[in-house]
Amino acid sequence: MDLDAIDPAELRTSMLLAMDFLTAHRVARDHTYDVGRITAMRAVLEERVLRALAETDTAQMPADWSWRHAAHEIAVRIALDLVEEER
Repeated sequence: MDLDAIDPAELRTSMLLAMDFLTAHRVARDHTYDVGRITAMRAVLEERVLRALAETDTAQMPADWSWRHAAHEIAVRIALDLVEEER
């Protein structure tokens, strides 16, 4: 997929549920809301989502395929992996 076609604001919107999950996990684990850590988590999440989308062959996707929906699904799975990595 051509990453130039992705609007950064729409990408962040697609990742909101995953970011909420990561933030809640961080607060529950550390009992703090560290903006620096949350920003770092967002950067990691965004990088991994973009890497996954870059490897996507959009020509092979169905007509109703949406990068926004794909980004959402990928972000949730990555968020779960990030939490597992911390254990």
